[in-house]
Amino acid sequence: MFVGHNVSFINDKYPRATIDGRLKNDDDWEVIPTLVQKGASIGTGSTILCGITIGENAVVGAGSVVTKDVPPNTIVAGVPAKIIKENITKGETNNNIAFDFSMETGSLA
Repeated sequence: MFVGHNVSFINDKYPRATIDGRLKNDDDWEVIPTLVQKGASIGTGSTILCGITIGENAVVGAGSVVTKDVPPNTIVAGVPAKIIKENITKGETNNNIAFDFSMETGSLA
């Protein structure tokens, strides 16, 4: 498993400092785990929401926001992260793969 710099793992589904005007305490929130499986790689600056599973050998592109489970052997990227390639094989992620995340089109080119 590889986790790049400045990756954020969010552990609270509903982050709030107060409830009905009073400060939250330990009884007011639940830590929700995230599972990163063997061989997965998470790119620098990504945000992983709680309750997510990142499958074996999956790759998360730098700066992605992962809001759903990532299947094994899959490349995801973007905000929110979307599947770029499925059924990757070992070593295939070493290839130079380039994507155009155009702000104008809002989609992968």
